[in-house]
Amino acid sequence: MYDRLKKILPIVLIVIVAIFSVLYLFISRQHGVEYQDTLYFPVTEGDTTVYSAKVGGQPASFTVQGDTVTYRWGDTVYGPYTVREDSAAIPSDEYWDRILTGVEIRKGDQVLFRGGYDWNLNLLVKENGQKSVGTSSPEHPNLLALIRFSQRPEADTHRGAPLMWFLGLLLAGVTVLLIRFDDAIFRFNLFFRVRHPEDAEPSDWELTSRVLSWLAFTVFSFGVFLAGLIIIS
Repeated sequence: MYDRLKKILPIVLIVIVAIFSVLYLFISRQHGVEYQDTLYFPVTEGDTTVYSAKVGGQPASFTVQGDTVTYRWGDTVYGPYTVREDSAAIPSDEYWDRILTGVEIRKGDQVLFRGGYDWNLNLLVKENGQKSVGTSSPEHPNLLALIRFSQRPEADTHRGAPLMWFLGLLLAGVTVLLIRFDDAIFRFNLFFRVRHPEDAEPSDWELTSRVLSWLAFTVFSFGVFLAGLIIIS
C-alpha cells in the first residue's frame, strides 16, 4: 500500500496540475462584467448590447438599447428602464456637486430615482440630499447596476486568480518532494537526536503519518486550485 501510493500520488498530482493549468488558461480568457459576484458576458449586435450570465440556476441578462436597460431573470422581465444623465439632478450642495454625476432613472412615466451617483463609492444620493439604497438581489436589478450597464461597460474581469494557481502548484511541488525524499527527510529529522540515523528504520506509525500528510497536501493543493477558479480577478 505504501509503495503503491508512493508511485501513484506523484502521477495524480501531475494530472491535477495539468488539468487546472488548462482550466485557468481557458477561464482567464473569458472576460465579463462583474455584478453581485457573477460575470456577465457581453454580445453586441448593432446598437444593442446584451450582457448574459447564469444566476441562481436561471439565465439572466441586461439588454441595453439606446438609453434603456431591460433586465431578465428566468422568465421574469424587469423594465425597460430609461437611464439618462442630468446634471440638474445633483443635490444642491458643493460637496456632492464635486463627486457625483447627476442621473434620472424612469420606468415608463414613473421616476424611480433622481439625484447623483458615484459608482466607485457605491453611492446614490437623492436630489434632496438623502442617501439611497437600491433594491439588490439576484432576481432584481440594483439601481447602480442599471446605471452601470446603461454605460455599456467593457468586459474587463475574469475568474481564475493567478496567485491561487501558483499556491496550488507550490503545494503540489512540496508534496512531490515529501514523497520523493521521504526517507531522507526522516533521517535528517533524526540527525540531531540520535546517533547513526542512517541505520534507523521507520515504524508503521511513521509510514502511516507520511501517507496521511501526503494525502492531506494533495487534497489541500486540489482545494486551492479549485478555490482560485471561483475568485473574480
